[in-house]
Amino acid sequence: MKQSFVKGAMILMIANAVSKILGAVFKIPLTYILQEEGMAIFNTAFSVYVTVLSFIISGMPLAISKLIAEELALGRASSVRRILRVCLILLGVFGIIGTLTLYFGATAFAHVMNDNKAVFAIRLISPSIFFVAIGTVYKSYYQGAQNMIPTAVSQVVEAFIKLAVGFSLSYALAKYAVEITATGGIMGVTIGEIIATAILMMMYAPPKSQKHEKTISNRQILASIFAVAVPMLFASAVSSVVSFIDVALVRNQLQKVVFTEQSLIPFMTQYGSHTHVFDALSKTLTITADGARWLYGAYSGYALTIFHLPSGIMGAFCVSILPVIAGAFAVGNKTRAARTLSVALRLTVLLTLPCAVIMYMFSDEILYLLFHNTASSLLLKTVAPCVVMLCISQLCVASLQASGKIMLPFFYTLASTAVKLMGNIFLIPIAQLNIQGAVISANICYLIEMLCGLYFVHKRFELNLGFLNLILKPAFAATCMTAILLLCRNPLYIMFNSNIAAFITMAVGGIGYILILLLLRAVSYEEIRNLRKRL
Repeated sequence: MKQSFVKGAMILMIANAVSKILGAVFKIPLTYILQEEGMAIFNTAFSVYVTVLSFIISGMPLAISKLIAEELALGRASSVRRILRVCLILLGVFGIIGTLTLYFGATAFAHVMNDNKAVFAIRLISPSIFFVAIGTVYKSYYQGAQNMIPTAVSQVVEAFIKLAVGFSLSYALAKYAVEITATGGIMGVTIGEIIATAILMMMYAPPKSQKHEKTISNRQILASIFAVAVPMLFASAVSSVVSFIDVALVRNQLQKVVFTEQSLIPFMTQYGSHTHVFDALSKTLTITADGARWLYGAYSGYALTIFHLPSGIMGAFCVSILPVIAGAFAVGNKTRAARTLSVALRLTVLLTLPCAVIMYMFSDEILYLLFHNTASSLLLKTVAPCVVMLCISQLCVASLQASGKIMLPFFYTLASTAVKLMGNIFLIPIAQLNIQGAVISANICYLIEMLCGLYFVHKRFELNLGFLNLILKPAFAATCMTAILLLCRNPLYIMFNSNIAAFITMAVGGIGYILILLLLRAVSYEEIRNLRKRL
């Protein structure tokens, strides 16, 4: 069942939000059962699984869905069915190779990760490689056909199964050795992937062919798939290496920080009450390797976990926009592609700005509610603006790749990441900044990436970005929302407990944001009527 771009995006956004919530419900209580050592085993096995999986399917979803969208736009249903068959065989073989590699190489992978207790967990998650590979083909087909319902259903069911099975097995195995307990959580992932793939297969309905259709050959299919997938695999490998360098550089530069007695005071005020790792800092005035690990963990494990939630949910726009743009370019209808991208950009800005404001204003409340830990509050505040920039950048990348510019986003993203690495080198050793230097560098990186993305989509789609409606009006509404939150916050916190007060304050601020958007005509009543028709 084909949906409009907006409806498909909304379906996926809801599914992503539910999946994220269920994922948090699974992950947070799991930490209470597994404790630090068990979670280390779980994360080691999952990291190895993701690494192997990325080499199996990297670039494939984009390549398959783009090709299917193009063939459907040209009215060639027979070619679509052939693409599906060829890709199932191709990714099925890759999936078997990946599963066998992970299973029989479990000991070697665990040794490389310095966690020999993870061997059994790695073996139990290895079947997921095959089922994810098969599921990727069906998800890509549904994406290309602009039918987001099967993907949404499978995501929610997968998250629920992972929660129910993983938590139940971990609880049941809690009396055994920690490596056995950790496999309960891993089994939840494996069973969730198996059932999700089964759902995708059961919901498949082949498109109906027309008479005298021109059919694409197997060789053409493979050439088209690899023309997209191989460059993206290369880009993914380079990005992984750069990401590894970034992590190592941050932790290395943190150990170069030299405090004075004056610069040490705000640092200890921010972090000293949350850990004993800095107890000797007043004497040494330098951050140890353990201190660097703790600071990076506070940033990546807490602040970035919250930060990536909106971008994960907003990723629905990237998934939904790809088949529309690919199909429009296939038939030479650049106007439709530009119109769709314009709507997606405006919706992205309108939805992410209040997320950034709430993340900034309520960093303490959010972190305490989820983790009972507010050490990363300042880091979350500083990274909050990146929510808008990252989501816009993701949309620009998806749009450019859907239009055929596969490697262009990789080059400008790599350039912006190089700026981030330079920022880490120069900013982190400044005692007053320390780990904040990494966050400031991230802001600069995402800003450059967003500006480059907007420039290139403007050139590629001949798109009038409409700076007033796209940026200025939503930014003014977000500023007013911030003022409303500041005015309401203290009185409501006096009247109610902190959680209820925070929720009411956010609701009042959100309503104010919407009303101001309507008063400014950032969203007109005609656009609302058109949106309702699209839905």
